[in-house]
Amino acid sequence: MRAIARPVVLIALTALAFGTAAPAPAKKGKKGAPTAPGKYEDWRGEIDVLEIVETFQRSGYQKIVVSGLDTSKTPLPEADDNAYEPVKEVLADPVTAFVEGLREDSGMTVEKGQGGPGDLVVSGVVEELDPGSRAARYWGGFGAGAARAVLRLEVRDGASGKTLLKIHQERRSGFGVGGGSYVNLLNRNLRQIGGDVALVLTAF
Repeated sequence: MRAIARPVVLIALTALAFGTAAPAPAKKGKKGAPTAPGKYEDWRGEIDVLEIVETFQRSGYQKIVVSGLDTSKTPLPEADDNAYEPVKEVLADPVTAFVEGLREDSGMTVEKGQGGPGDLVVSGVVEELDPGSRAARYWGGFGAGAARAVLRLEVRDGASGKTLLKIHQERRSGFGVGGGSYVNLLNRNLRQIGGDVALVLTAF
């Protein structure tokens, strides 16, 4: 036992002597992500909240269909705010950017529509679409004035309508030329959340 333990001790002492740390354990890969029914926070270090209602096999589905993102109750900036019109523009069609992120990372065919048998159907609500502050992004940096998107989503079986997954996810973007345009940053957040949903689906 001593012959085995001594090199480990020497490595640790050497690391301390040179101001370095021993290598951290590798993070769990896709196969290590929990897929059993339950509610998980910070799932895989990427997803704020994931509730797995019922497990499933992604290979049993032909495509992913996004049936809509409800924006009817999404707060808007004040009408005299210079971010008012850009936020309205993004809220007029949040699905396109979301689908782009989902399509890029899911490895499956992704369409807009209502869905049916053989489809994984994604729908949800845009809870927040906060444009942040362009001036703060330009002058402050380090995440100041970041634009935010918060979505609450469901993934359902297209044949039965049963809910399989519930996802609550937030994304922030705080960097862009000249502080970044409101439209570009908000759409970036929506694309990233689409990619986050793809990350979840690829675990099944």
